[in-house]
Amino acid sequence: MHTAAAVFLACLPLALQALPFAASPESWSSRDIPTNNREARQAAHLAITYLNYRSGSPHQLLEVAEVKKATLKFVPEIGHKYYVEFTARVSQTMENIGFCTATIFFQEEKPRPAINVNCSSTKIQKQASDDDYNFYKLMKSQTVPITGENIPDSFGFIEPQLEPVWNLAKLGSSYVIWDKTTEGHEYNMQQIKSVKQVLRKDNLIAFDYDLFLYERPSEELVSCSIHVVWIPGKPPKVDYNCSEDSENGSGNKSDDGSAFLGNFK
Repeated sequence: MHTAAAVFLACLPLALQALPFAASPESWSSRDIPTNNREARQAAHLAITYLNYRSGSPHQLLEVAEVKKATLKFVPEIGHKYYVEFTARVSQTMENIGFCTATIFFQEEKPRPAINVNCSSTKIQKQASDDDYNFYKLMKSQTVPITGENIPDSFGFIEPQLEPVWNLAKLGSSYVIWDKTTEGHEYNMQQIKSVKQVLRKDNLIAFDYDLFLYERPSEELVSCSIHVVWIPGKPPKVDYNCSEDSENGSGNKSDDGSAFLGNFK
């Protein structure tokens, strides 16, 4: 073997060790998190929120019932990886869907967490699927746009005919929540300030929402404008603009100081 090649091969392991992502899993430190801790609840909530977005059904929105186990791993120079086990249920019917596991990876150089979640049963139930399609057909038949304000009202009441519109806002905001959440800030949809249907000539339905997200731990309301485009069986397409954002989807400041973010590609 040539001397130069031998020297190169001898030095190769050291060079690999010097790479920033060369830390082996054995070097990752980890700790268990009490299941009633905010970190554990946030990780489970974010996982089920992401699952709702991916499912594409406004009539089968899931929520966390109980966190069973939570672990946090510190990955050197990359970020923090959460592992959670929890039970979940359908928020509309309180039907138990069983046991779920998820990993939520907050990476230092990434704008939103990477999520992998699996539940023992996530199949959209026939009644929810029928309700999705009936709502879709009704909206496609509209000649005058559906509108609404203050949903729910100050007493927590939602008019029955606007419940599917509320559910679709929950589905659309699930993308926004996933996109905005960091380890230090979590969000829930709180109230629709106003909503107006956008009539379309294609096979999609669309709504423009002005709504509030509730942010923890500050307990402040974040005002967002969200444009949701949807068809049954598919995740929604979402554009959003929240009052605290100052960058657009390309990472550049927008001219008027507002943000234009979303999953329209």
